[in-house]
Amino acid sequence: MMNLLAHLPYLFSDSLMMFFIYSFIGWVVEVIYYGITEGQFINRGFLAGPLCPVYGLGFYAALYFFLPLRGNVAVIFFGVATVCTVVELIAGVIMYNIFHMRWWDYSNYKLNFKGFICLRFYIYWGIAGTLGVYALHPAVLKIISLFNKPVKYGVLIVLSLILILDIIGSVLSTIGFSNKLKAFSKFSATVKTASDFIGGNIYGTVDTFMEVETPIKDSYDAYRKLVTEHKNEENELAKKHRQEEREYFSAIFASGKDAAIKTKDMASDKMFSLVKSFNIYEKRLLKTIDIRGMDSIYDRAIKVIRLDYFRSTLNKPPLEMVAEKPGEEELAKNEDNGSV
Repeated sequence: MMNLLAHLPYLFSDSLMMFFIYSFIGWVVEVIYYGITEGQFINRGFLAGPLCPVYGLGFYAALYFFLPLRGNVAVIFFGVATVCTVVELIAGVIMYNIFHMRWWDYSNYKLNFKGFICLRFYIYWGIAGTLGVYALHPAVLKIISLFNKPVKYGVLIVLSLILILDIIGSVLSTIGFSNKLKAFSKFSATVKTASDFIGGNIYGTVDTFMEVETPIKDSYDAYRKLVTEHKNEENELAKKHRQEEREYFSAIFASGKDAAIKTKDMASDKMFSLVKSFNIYEKRLLKTIDIRGMDSIYDRAIKVIRLDYFRSTLNKPPLEMVAEKPGEEELAKNEDNGSV
C-alpha cells in the first residue's frame, strides 16, 4: 500500500481531494446531460449523494498514466478515452454482477459492448478528458492549493465519512436491508434530499437556459435552412448559366469552323482554276521554280499551288515530273498568238 501511494503523481491528500472534485463534476455533467436529453431532473449514480465515483476514478487514472504525455494531444485524447472506458466497463460489470442492476445502458447505441460501453461515449470521454487535462485540471490544482493542511484534512475526513456511509446505505437499500437499519435509511434520505436540492437547482438553470435558448435556436435553424436553400438555388442557376454558355460557344465555334472550311474550299477552287488556265510554258516555268528557302507569302502560295495541283492531277511530286514537250502545232499556235 505504501509503495502504491509513493508512486502517485500527487500527495495522497491532494489525490483524494481530486477524486471528490472530479466525482462531483461528473455528477453535475450527468444531471445537465440528462436534463437536456430527457427533459427532466434525474439524480444519476449509484450513491444518494451528489457524486459519481466512476468519473473521479476514471479521470484520476487517466492523469496517472497520461499526464506526463500531455505534450501530445492525440495521445491524451485516445489515452484518456481508453482508460475512462475501461474503468466504466469494469464498474458496470462489477455492479451488474453484484446487484443485477444497470445504472447505465448503451444497448440502443451503435457499436456497444453488452450495453456497458459504446463508441459514442468513448469519443465523449476523449473530448471531456482532453478538456479536463488542459483546462480543468490546472484550475483544480489551484483550488486545492488554496486549502491549508488543517482545513484540507478536515474537509477530506468529513467527505470520506459521508461517502462511506452513503456507500453502505446505498448498498443496503439496493439489496433490500435498509428498512432494518433505520439509521442508515435516515442518513441516505438526508443525503439524497441534499443531492436532489443541488441537482434540482442545476436542472432549473438548465431548463431556464433551454427555454430562453430554444427560440434563438429555432430562429438560427430557420436561418441556416434558408441559407442552404438559397445556396442550392444559386448552384443550380450557375450550372444552368454555364451550360448555356457552353452551348453558345459551341454554336459559335461550329459556325466559325464551317466558314473557315468554306473559305479554304473557295481558295482552293480559285487556285486550281488559276493553275488549270496555265499554258504549257507557264506550267514548265512553275515546275522549275526552286521553292526551298522561300519565306514570303507569295512564295508559299506558289508552293501550295504546285503541290496541290500536281498531286491532285498527276499524283506525283512536282520536282519529279518531266516537262512535257510541246508539239509543232502547239508551238506554231503559240507563236501566232505571241506566246513565248
